[in-house]
Amino acid sequence: MPKPPSTLEQRPLGRGALRTSILALGTGRLAQAGQRTAINIVREAIDRGITAIDVGHDYGGGRMERWLGLALRDGYRERVTLIWQCCAPMRDYKTSMNQFDESLRRIGTPAVDVWCFSDVIYDNDPEWIYDHGGLDAAEEAREQGRARLIAFGGHKSPHIHLKLLARGFAWDAVAMPLNPLDASFRSFERQVLPEVIRRGATVIGRKPLAGGALPRVRAMRAEEALRYSFSLPASTVVCGMESHAVLRKNVRAAAAFEPFHAGEMDAVRQKVRKVAGDGRHERYKTTLEYDGANGLAAHGYDLEQGGSGWR
Repeated sequence: MPKPPSTLEQRPLGRGALRTSILALGTGRLAQAGQRTAINIVREAIDRGITAIDVGHDYGGGRMERWLGLALRDGYRERVTLIWQCCAPMRDYKTSMNQFDESLRRIGTPAVDVWCFSDVIYDNDPEWIYDHGGLDAAEEAREQGRARLIAFGGHKSPHIHLKLLARGFAWDAVAMPLNPLDASFRSFERQVLPEVIRRGATVIGRKPLAGGALPRVRAMRAEEALRYSFSLPASTVVCGMESHAVLRKNVRAAAAFEPFHAGEMDAVRQKVRKVAGDGRHERYKTTLEYDGANGLAAHGYDLEQGGSGWR
């Protein structure tokens, strides 16, 4: 029988005792939904068993953090793992810490559970995170008890993730795209996920529908794509849910989750292989559309080419 929505499967996150639901609420799209809708969706998500919420300093120009703060009143904050995205484009100490302090004030919380460096998508990001002081800021926040775990994530290329992992810091978690298309093109699942686990860290899945491509090309149903991502060794899978209907559909999929066995996973990969091999539908890997404007500016790109960075 399917699990009731209040008992979504829980998995370990990080190197300690923290656990979280396999489905996490991504709030980037909620910044466009309006304050009342955003608050209601956040609270319904928690009431339905979602125990992880992803938010970033730049989501909606900061308004999403303020709305999230309103939603997390009345005991809701204590029920969730808060994954905070540090969006400092130069990866420097000052901007990183200023963003963190501002985000805590907006949300109205003394601490977050995960400090995650967002949009690690440029070849020089590993050097910048170390050399510009961003990692120092995260470690200081952890030492102060204002962040429990330190993570990073990105969507562009596995080699950038591997380059940062090779620098030797003991990351608690690493976020990456995990979906059936990814398995056939610049695959994080095949190249990065095993290395993260080998190093004793945990994985946060993102883009389970490949930025909306899987339903759009009618390659498979959203429920099947989610089941594929849940079947991988990820602590949680972040999914944008901008409406009550989408939230309820995704929660039903998570509540009914039974893992694919190895043969079924291969069958799902085979189903999309013909449209996955050249990356045309994983545009977050091959274009600038999904890259944050501040990061593009910091690296000298034409801002008119870029996009939102949170899809």
